[in-house]
Amino acid sequence: MNSLKDIWSQFQKFIRLDKSLYIKISDDRYESGNALIIVVLSLLFIYIPLVITSPTTNFVDIVFYGIVDGIFAWLFANLGIWFLITRAFNQQIELSTLLIFTGYTHGLIGFIGLIVIGNKYFSITSNILQLSVLVIFGWMYFVLSNSLKTAFVLENRIASVTSVTFLFILIWFSDPIRIFV
Repeated sequence: MNSLKDIWSQFQKFIRLDKSLYIKISDDRYESGNALIIVVLSLLFIYIPLVITSPTTNFVDIVFYGIVDGIFAWLFANLGIWFLITRAFNQQIELSTLLIFTGYTHGLIGFIGLIVIGNKYFSITSNILQLSVLVIFGWMYFVLSNSLKTAFVLENRIASVTSVTFLFILIWFSDPIRIFV
């Protein structure tokens, strides 16, 4: 495992579509632990602004349940797209490698927390909030499909269907994400 500084720099390169990083992390078996750290941090970045802005007393239960639920949804979405890739498209991909790319992509959800904090201080209209969330999910789709095409040499259609399926399952089963959709 790397330090948080190294994970952050890899995450920045990942969302900037650095193709050499895609190849590098697809060969690293221990990178899935870093992906899990990114998923947990992105879920924390969603919940910390919600906890700060809402008048509730059950902070620990809400955050713990949200993080566990978000991790379960991420794992379930990974299993769903792994099954889709291996059975429907007859491609052989290791699940741990797939966890890496979806985990790094999941990190983009943390930017929703920044929007929530910005809404607290600047009173952003609901249309702009919705558009910002749609842009984040579009960015997630674009990053995931490009990383799958580059690392696994998948066709555009397969990478696109896989990315949409991942986002659909993630949104459907994750309560923290469904708050904003």
